[in-house]
Amino acid sequence: MSWRGRWAAALGAGAVALLSLSLPGARAEPAHMRPQGPAALRFAKDFPVLTDHEWGFRLGGFGGVRASAPRRHVPVIFVHGNNVDAADWYPVRDDFLSAGWTMQELYALSYNGLGGNNGVAVKSQNPERQQEHLDMGWDGQTRITNNEVNVPDLYDFIRAVQRYTGSRRFSLVTHSLGVTLARRTLKVHPELRRDLVAFVGIAGGNHGTDFCPPGSEGNVVSCDEIAAGTKWLADLNGPNGRDETYGPARWLTVYDGTGAADPAYAGSYAQSPQLRGADNRQFPGTYHNDLREAPDIVAVYRRFLELAESHRRWG
Repeated sequence: MSWRGRWAAALGAGAVALLSLSLPGARAEPAHMRPQGPAALRFAKDFPVLTDHEWGFRLGGFGGVRASAPRRHVPVIFVHGNNVDAADWYPVRDDFLSAGWTMQELYALSYNGLGGNNGVAVKSQNPERQQEHLDMGWDGQTRITNNEVNVPDLYDFIRAVQRYTGSRRFSLVTHSLGVTLARRTLKVHPELRRDLVAFVGIAGGNHGTDFCPPGSEGNVVSCDEIAAGTKWLADLNGPNGRDETYGPARWLTVYDGTGAADPAYAGSYAQSPQLRGADNRQFPGTYHNDLREAPDIVAVYRRFLELAESHRRWG
């Protein structure tokens, strides 16, 4: 099967929420498919209203109790992958709440409007997301995006969380396309780096993906960014990987590593999600979305966040 056929089959089966498909054509980025509408708004009532820079509707997501409410942890911002929305993180949110965190410490945004249900995990399900999308009348279509256009939305969201919580410090937990989106936001806005406590990158295309083999640029929107060898990735990672990680934050990557279980990183792409200078942890035989929400793995990166914040004073 061709790379395009494998890609279409994966999306059709709801297997991987990673990259963006577009029609063949010129090197200029094609027009994006407009989302059905905004994603669910599950923020606290007094959380700031933010507008999607590309589409003009309100940014959806979840988080918060009330402005400046007490908290025990550095606020965490969850950044989802492609084709989905913040609802992908509901099982993770629940695991954090069960471990003693509060909603004043947990935030997620939906950076491309109402997403789909294709972020399916093997070992767990997300019935809350399924019902939410059903209630919102999701039309079943897949809407895909890429990194660069969503940087302004993530930046605004980070700043809003800082103001709302009263904490300059924050941590990021990212999955799939969200990994490179968050890294790009920190690249474009380096002033954020001093306040970053921890970065967790789960199954991200940091050095390419087998879904974007040579020749896919210009045909798949995200491949112009994260195919191995692109100028976009070279700029993101820096010469000899010097910009892949940096202080004072602590960095963790989570990935399969076998080249067999995560279809986004098959074969020679197995080590693509790792970052130079990070604590790179392999979970052999683990599928793309289970890497995000399998309870035992969630516990690993939650403890990583807690340890990182314990080594830094936060305000």
